Amino acid sequence: MAKQYRKLQKNLYKKPEQKKPMEKIGKDYVLMAVTVFTLLITVAGWTSLDTLSRVMYTLLSVSLMLTYAKRHAQLDDQKQTIVERASLATMGLAVILFFVSLYFHFTA
Repeated sequence: MAKQYRKLQKNLYKKPEQKKPMEKIGKDYVLMAVTVFTLLITVAGWTSLDTLSRVMYTLLSVSLMLTYAKRHAQLDDQKQTIVERASLATMGLAVILFFVSLYFHFTA
């Protein structure tokens, strides 16, 4: 009887589900290293790079920094979406500028 009573109570009075603890986000050493490397290339080669390459490396650096911010900043959903879209947009523009740079370099 006691078992049946516990089963009935368990079915009738379900406990609210507990939220899973947030996963710990790693340190992203690779992302930080690539960001620093890109910034160093941008700063060190500023005088030798043409305007197209300067813009491309700057956009790439901004995109990597936004990606890091998206992963580690405590933002609400709306700001998280804005940062994610800005990161993807700057990355896309950097890739487009890379192909434009290749086109000018090898055809002109």
